[in-house]
Order: sequence, then structure tokens, then C-alpha cells
Amino acid sequence: MLRFTVLLLVTAAVLAFACGAPKPEVEQDLNGDLEGGEEAVETAPADTAETPVLPDIVVPVRDPYRMTVGDIIGVRFFYYPTYNVSIVVRPDGYVTIPLLGEVHAEGMRPSELQEIIRSKYSEVLVEPEVSVIVTEFANQRIFVFGEVEDPGAFVLRGTTTVLDAVAEAGGLTYNGRSDSIILIRRQPDGTFSGTRVDLQDLLAGRSAENMMLNPRDVVYVPMTFIAKVDVFVDQFFTKITPAWYFFIAGREVLNPEGRYIIGR
Repeated sequence: MLRFTVLLLVTAAVLAFACGAPKPEVEQDLNGDLEGGEEAVETAPADTAETPVLPDIVVPVRDPYRMTVGDIIGVRFFYYPTYNVSIVVRPDGYVTIPLLGEVHAEGMRPSELQEIIRSKYSEVLVEPEVSVIVTEFANQRIFVFGEVEDPGAFVLRGTTTVLDAVAEAGGLTYNGRSDSIILIRRQPDGTFSGTRVDLQDLLAGRSAENMMLNPRDVVYVPMTFIAKVDVFVDQFFTKITPAWYFFIAGREVLNPEGRYIIGR
């Protein structure tokens, strides 16, 4: 009986020790490979929902400013302030600068005139530093013609695009072709070029070609689609609005008394 009791106690002690002992941890090789050489990394299911693609926002860029008749220009010498002058671009497009004489400034960028002055004054001054600044802008205007409710000339204020100009002119008439609007612009060499602007694509988000306007730009809304833009630009000044050529081109037309018929 005693032996049975001792054997029972020993058996109970062994079972208690076995149940209370911590189980050995199984080592896991997180960098191990599965069959076929694939990494043993669980991946989340791919999101099958399509991410909406938003159109790129394109900011219209204006051409560099070119001086025009009526602009007041400040010529500043950093180390020789006695040479500073303020000049105005005359109706003939010229300015008078000491040592340089007559310089045709209309259509020129301020940086271009600045380089001409610096080059000339370097003959009499030691390394002149010159800046040319337009201190007062002439009254700049743009023109909207054709199939709009209120065609005419409008003051160019800040950032104005083709769409802004059409809206300022009261919008298109019933006959206006919004997919063939012509932007006419004078080039530095005095010639004119035309660019087609499609407002239908612009409003539908298919195009970002909402061009910014420069002074004296012409926006023309036709009744029919214009296939040959260059031919139209020639006809615009010879047949459609010949008198406006002088104004848009920067020239005045005077009557015998010397008063403006068409002018700035």
C-alpha cells in the first residue's frame, strides 16, 4: 500500500511539472523561401478600384512684355545716378537717350533696351550697371470682333485670356463658331500672325489652350469654320476691317488739322 501511494505521488509530480513548463518557441524564418523560390511574405489583396485621373492644370503663359507708345521708362544707373533719366515712348515709337540719341523702343523688351544702353555707356563709364524699368504703362487695349454681342475695344487688365475677352464682349451670338476663334497678334517684326483657339475643347476640358492676351491682340469670332488662318489674317486687314490696321499696328491716322481720326 505504501509503495502504491509513493508511486501515485511521483506520477502526479511529473504530470504537474510537464503541464507547467513553458513550451519551446518554434523559430520562424521570415526571410525564408517557399517552394519555387518565392518569399514567404503574405501580401494584401490588390485594390482593383481604378484611381480617377485628374487633368493637369496648365497655367497660360504671357509673352514677355514689349514696350509700346505711351509707356514711361526709367533708366537707372546704380553707381552714376546723375545719368538717370525718365523717358516716354513717343507716337513714332522712338525714345531719346543721352549719348545714344534716337532709339526705336516700341516692340522692344526692357532688357533689350537695357543692354543697348549698357553697351554704349561702357565707352565712357567704368562697368556701368543699368536697369530699364517701365514705371508707367500706357493704356493697353485688346479688340474683340465678329460674332459677339458687344464687339469693340476693351482695356487689358492683368491676366486676360481669350475666354475672358469673349465673355467681356457679351459672349458669342447664335451664329458664332466657338471652335474656330482666331487670335491675331502683331509680331516684333511688324507682321501679324493668327492662331486658332477652340473654346469647345477648352470648356470640355479637352484642351488647356486658353491663351493669355497681349496689348493690341485681336480676338475674332467667325460665323463659319476658318480652314486657312494665314489667309484670313490677310483678309482681315484688307477686306474686313482695313481702317483698324493703323490702330492695331501702332500707327495714327491724322486729319488735315492734325487731330486723331484713329489713334491711341
